[in-house]
Amino acid sequence: MNLRPFLAATVLSVTSIAVPPAAAQSNAEQAQARYNAGDFPAARALYQKACMSDGKDEACHNLGSMAWRGQGGAKDPVQARDAYRRGCEAGLLKSCGQYGALLKDGLGGPADPAEALGPLGLACKAGEAGACYNQGQILYFGDAGERRFEDARTAFAGACPGYAADGCYALGVMKRDGQGGAVDTAGANKAFSIACENGNAEGCIESGVGYYDNGQFAEARDQFAQACNNGAAGGCMNAGMMYRDGTGAAPDHARAKRYFTNGCKLGIQDGCAMAEALGQ
Repeated sequence: MNLRPFLAATVLSVTSIAVPPAAAQSNAEQAQARYNAGDFPAARALYQKACMSDGKDEACHNLGSMAWRGQGGAKDPVQARDAYRRGCEAGLLKSCGQYGALLKDGLGGPADPAEALGPLGLACKAGEAGACYNQGQILYFGDAGERRFEDARTAFAGACPGYAADGCYALGVMKRDGQGGAVDTAGANKAFSIACENGNAEGCIESGVGYYDNGQFAEARDQFAQACNNGAAGGCMNAGMMYRDGTGAAPDHARAKRYFTNGCKLGIQDGCAMAEALGQ
């Protein structure tokens, strides 16, 4: 099962505000004003003051985002992790998701998957799809102890479709294989389809297999073609064979040859021979 790690890097979202007279501004308000003006070093320094001295949860989150992304100074995972922790402890659930991701992956400090489950769980319950995905990974692979498939499946359900490509693929695998619950072929195919639509090549292949097994050959061929477009050699080969054999539509040897050639370029040597067999 290929579950790719979630990158703990939330895009900083700082809403513009009406700026009161300078004398009345708090550190957080000054930081917001400097950020809006594009003065990132000053904004970062002021967010640090607001977080460390004033206990402002949003300031801590924004400081974490700037430190993680290297805005207004060097990229600083240690500062980002500490800032997100402070934001989480102040009750800001989006900070909990980021803090948990850094704990999980050992960024800005030692990895601690068991400790990460707490903040990730809080953020997941609040609808943070990336946090659900990270929580699901820890539970699925047993990084915090025993593998807990039922809980992992619930977490991945929270990740799909918000964290569509990987979250839906993971959910699809568990529903397909009956891990953590009953086999749910229809649910698996739906999850794989969403994953495919969002760029997950393996999701396209699995979705194509589901359509093929259900006799929906045109849909299967399209999903295999999309898998090929997303860089999956197996998708190229499956699409090539369906176009060659006229499965799902009339035979199209020119298109089949293109797919076989792409499969060859992506490492499947049989694709080279199959393309050559179709001639000019």
